[in-house]
Amino acid sequence: MSRENDAPGAVRAAGAMVAVEGLAALAVAVVGLVHGIGGVPANLAYGLAGVYLVIAVACLVPGILLWQSRRGARNGAVFLQLLVVGGIWMGFNPVDSVPVDILFTAYCAAVLVLLLFLEPSRLWAMGIAKDGSQVP
Repeated sequence: MSRENDAPGAVRAAGAMVAVEGLAALAVAVVGLVHGIGGVPANLAYGLAGVYLVIAVACLVPGILLWQSRRGARNGAVFLQLLVVGGIWMGFNPVDSVPVDILFTAYCAAVLVLLLFLEPSRLWAMGIAKDGSQVP
């Protein structure tokens, strides 16, 4: 891949952060599977593991593709971050986890606002070079 098509550092960082979310979901899936094997009601544990496995794949794929400088993965990563923020606040309970909710929201906002919505990231996603010319 030529240097003109390489993603800016912000896009690669966003890809790494989205992939970390996928790895975290994969860890939760493994824990759910272990709980199912260990005696927690199997339907609940295996269902949890399955859902988090789907989430892990959904986050790992755009994260890895962004890291590899694939333009189309930016849209998927933006959509996933918006879904995660919505999911965080859909389950909001002020008694349980306000600091955790705020921390996860800040993480997603950092990926979106500080990395994917920057001008170099947007221009790269549209295929526009720094000099304003169209790149293949």
